Amino acid sequence: MRLVRMTPLVSMFMFMACAAEEPPPSPDPAPVESPAASVAISADWQNGSLSFLDADALLAPGGTFEDALIDRMPLAAPGEQGPLTVVTTDDGTRAIVLRSNGVMAFVGARIGIDGDALPTVGSSVVIVDIETRHVVADFPTADLPIMAALDRPRNRVFVSLFGGTGANGSIAVYDLDALELVEQVEVAPAVEGLAINDAGTRGAVIGAGSGLYLFDPADVAGSLSQTPLKLSDDSSGVTFVSGTERVVVANSVNPSNFAVVDASDLDAPVVIDEGDILDTVPYMIGAVPNREEVVMPVAGDGSLRLFHLDVSQTPARTLHEIEVDDVRTFPQAVTVDPSGRYAFVGAAGSKELLIFDLRDGGVQRRPWLGEAGPTALAVAR
Repeated sequence: MRLVRMTPLVSMFMFMACAAEEPPPSPDPAPVESPAASVAISADWQNGSLSFLDADALLAPGGTFEDALIDRMPLAAPGEQGPLTVVTTDDGTRAIVLRSNGVMAFVGARIGIDGDALPTVGSSVVIVDIETRHVVADFPTADLPIMAALDRPRNRVFVSLFGGTGANGSIAVYDLDALELVEQVEVAPAVEGLAINDAGTRGAVIGAGSGLYLFDPADVAGSLSQTPLKLSDDSSGVTFVSGTERVVVANSVNPSNFAVVDASDLDAPVVIDEGDILDTVPYMIGAVPNREEVVMPVAGDGSLRLFHLDVSQTPARTLHEIEVDDVRTFPQAVTVDPSGRYAFVGAAGSKELLIFDLRDGGVQRRPWLGEAGPTALAVAR
């Protein structure tokens, strides 16, 4: 092969000739679609409705309910129990709504609610299509649904049914594909908190006076604890730490604190941490997605404190302790948005939503509708 050496002058002319050629036309850029706004859904308890809201507008500094409102969906007739709490599926297509008075008959007087005047009919588990805003299934219950927890691997939702002091409460399991009740298992009187871990390998449920029960979500009846772990005179809420088989329990009375429990052995749960005793009342507790953190609101007389805890270590570390004064609430739920930045607590007595920023500890207050509520808010992905 013969090699040809180019002189500097020849190289320059070749470069100029190439540079003079028109470059091929660039293809038209693909159209860029703006991401759809996240939808927040509130359970408007005594207003009897769900509100669908633009989450970005709701969270914006100075945002209002009216600015964010997309639509309101009536879900309870006058004289019926209204939406108490709401959970959305990970794909953002379904909302599971519990129509119930929760424990307001017992604690409503603390926030100006006449428990004796509350409706006695209309409790149910309702499945709503978020896009069409239509009810796709409605399961009436004679009991009070308290909490809902998703079993993600099996596309099911578990619901705790209270039971009261004279009868056993239970766990009801609903299939979100078949839209049917597939199992109901008795637990204990006064069933409240309920949780399932992300992997669907562990479930936990609270009997207020008896304590913490564990179960395998694939076989509730065959695996439910026979001997509960008693943590206080009145335990209430429970949540799994994201990505783990550890649960955190909110203890309401004697002591009023939290406990972290290793639930990896269904038959031998182990307490690995306990919080300091509080002079206020914890009730519900929620996990922060994708982080080993939880949030726990505690109700005082005319005030609320939110504890934001890092439970990745023992003892747990307080990341924020946020105090809100001049508010009337006994939280029936606490939720965190999918990004893990914002926690939401409804203040039914003062008719407002409390929005806690878990990044900087700030709080925003959003006045709500005319009747007691909201009691919960969830952000769909």
